[in-house]
Amino acid sequence: MERARCTRLHVGLPLQFCVVVVDVVVYLINKGPSSSLDGGILEEACTSEKVNYSFLKTFGCEAFVHINKENKTKLEAKSKKCTFIRYGVNDFGCCFYDYEKHKIIRSRDVIFNEKVLYKDQLQEKENKEYTVLDEITKKVMVPKNHNDQHPD
Repeated sequence: MERARCTRLHVGLPLQFCVVVVDVVVYLINKGPSSSLDGGILEEACTSEKVNYSFLKTFGCEAFVHINKENKTKLEAKSKKCTFIRYGVNDFGCCFYDYEKHKIIRSRDVIFNEKVLYKDQLQEKENKEYTVLDEITKKVMVPKNHNDQHPD
C-alpha cells in the first residue's frame, strides 16, 4: 500500500483512483525481480523466455488517444488529451482518464508524452486560462482617447 500511496501522490491523481493505482502497482511488482527467485523474474521462470519491458509507460503521463472517424467530424480534433491510468490486459488496450468529460477510455491507438504527468496537466490548464487572458488584453489595447484613432 505504501508504493500505491506514493505513486498516487507523485502523479497527483484524485483519491477516487486508489483502486486503479493499487492494480498498476501490483502489476508492476509482478513484472519485476523477486527475492524468492534470487532476483529472478517470475514470468521468465514460468516461460523460459526473456521478458520484454518496452511496452511499459510512465504511470499518470499525458497521452493522446486517437478518435475514430465515426466519432468525429472533419473539423474536430483527431485525438483527445487524456491521462494514462492502466495497462491493457490480453491486448484490449490501455485505459486512459479523460479529465474533461470524467470518463475512462480504453484504446490501443495512442501517443504517449511521458514527460508530462497528470498534476502537470492540471497546472498547465490553470495557467493557460490566465495566460490566454493576458495575451488577449495585450493584443486589444484600446487608446484612452477613442478620437485619436480616426484622423480627420
